[in-house]
Amino acid sequence: MKRLTFKHSLILSGFLFLFNLTNPAFADSTQPQGNRVSFSISEMQNVPNDIISMTFNRVAEGISPQAVANEINRQMQSAIKALKPYPDIIVKTSQYSIQPVYTKKVISHWRGQQSLVLTLENKPGLVKVLTKIQPYLAYQSMQFGVSDALKHKILGKLTDKAILQFRDQASRIAHGFNVPSFKILETRINTPNSFQPRPMYANSEMAMMSSKMAAPVVEAGQSQITVNISGTILLPY
Repeated sequence: MKRLTFKHSLILSGFLFLFNLTNPAFADSTQPQGNRVSFSISEMQNVPNDIISMTFNRVAEGISPQAVANEINRQMQSAIKALKPYPDIIVKTSQYSIQPVYTKKVISHWRGQQSLVLTLENKPGLVKVLTKIQPYLAYQSMQFGVSDALKHKILGKLTDKAILQFRDQASRIAHGFNVPSFKILETRINTPNSFQPRPMYANSEMAMMSSKMAAPVVEAGQSQITVNISGTILLPY
């Protein structure tokens, strides 16, 4: 009887290795065996908008860029000074621009503008302070949103509820398939990174009103916060 050479041994070993990979009876026993079920659940809550962001601007025209800048700066500084007694209001300037105005391809004068954005809590009566800057700036728009503190608080509660709901749904699925237990293989928790504020813009008539305009009526409404959990469970054979 011929003895197996080293070359023959290598060929036989390779054949047995491929046979083990393709034969279920020799499959890797460390891999979890069973039926995989993927599903998702969501928990949501309507939250009152507790933040207001209001935008005002100042438009000025003059015979030179310096004249326009001086007028804008003077009115903007007066508006900011009027807000000094209210430290809870976050004040930010933006969109400063000065451009030439042409008539028959010749510069006739200059026009500039700058915006002032105010962010404040939605508290009763606080919005009345906005009437103090209306002698200097024109109202443009208002947006409502959820503060970071309230958002994180609600997201924490919704995440806890969503996890419990996910486990309850997994138990319900296992019971429906007459399986005594389940194993969670993977999960993904999706929470909103940002919120789209609800805008309310001023029309041209409102923007041109005088400083005697009363404080705008504020109905902040609500935002919906949602937490979604999707994942896969294993129902053992």
